[in-house]
Amino acid sequence: MTQPPAERRRPSASTIIAAVLIVILAVFTVVGAVTVFQLREPVTEQGERTEVLYLATLTISFIVFFVVTAGIIWAIFRYRRTGPEMPQQVHGSSALEFTWTVIPILILVALFVPSLILVLDLKTPPDDEDVALTIEAIGHQWWWEFDYPEEGIRIQATPPNYDDLEPPALVVPVGQTVLIRVRSTDVVHSFSAPNTLYKIQAIPGNVNEMHMKVEKAGTYLGQCYQFCGLRHSDMLFVLDAREEADFQSWLREEQAKQGVAPPQQHVEAAGD
Repeated sequence: MTQPPAERRRPSASTIIAAVLIVILAVFTVVGAVTVFQLREPVTEQGERTEVLYLATLTISFIVFFVVTAGIIWAIFRYRRTGPEMPQQVHGSSALEFTWTVIPILILVALFVPSLILVLDLKTPPDDEDVALTIEAIGHQWWWEFDYPEEGIRIQATPPNYDDLEPPALVVPVGQTVLIRVRSTDVVHSFSAPNTLYKIQAIPGNVNEMHMKVEKAGTYLGQCYQFCGLRHSDMLFVLDAREEADFQSWLREEQAKQGVAPPQQHVEAAGD
């Protein structure tokens, strides 16, 4: 005589609640990772490398966050105490302890090596022959001045009209390595255009350097990110990246406007 099939056990209410909470956690984790935790679109070669490293770090971080949080939720509801009996006690597992020690070490090493390589590249000045343009970014209370020493022009050398504020433009050529020397004449400022994914301090009595190669023409808003006094919020600038021909045209116009003669080699070349 055959026995009737055993009745399938239905999941408990606590198990269902845990599963629902884990699904909600998964949705919030994914939505957060692809929305509020995303960076501005990078427009420089260095920014693109920074974004790759950031996305790798973000992915690993959210996976660890989800696994740990989901495990805690599951344990709270699945193994909660429901009676006076004492559950079985586990006093250690060498394999488990070895696993949760080795995995974080591997993750840290995998993130440290590319991070170190990127930081060294960002902090190491390019060779002189690789630099197409050198600009001095000078922080004042409360505006940015841009000095093109080899071209003989200065942008926003005096305070702007704060009643009708027009941020000064840092004009650079696309596809060329630009070296920017950042300093301050008064207090500590912070120089950054978010689309470059890079920020550097402007410190009185010190010159900090950053280099970048903009890959995409366009205008990108920048500002001071270090509170520096009453008009800190007005300390804006525009990163204006132009194709080489447009940049050279702008440069000639600015030199003519400021009464600056073109460099001698350009004059000789034009005469030939």
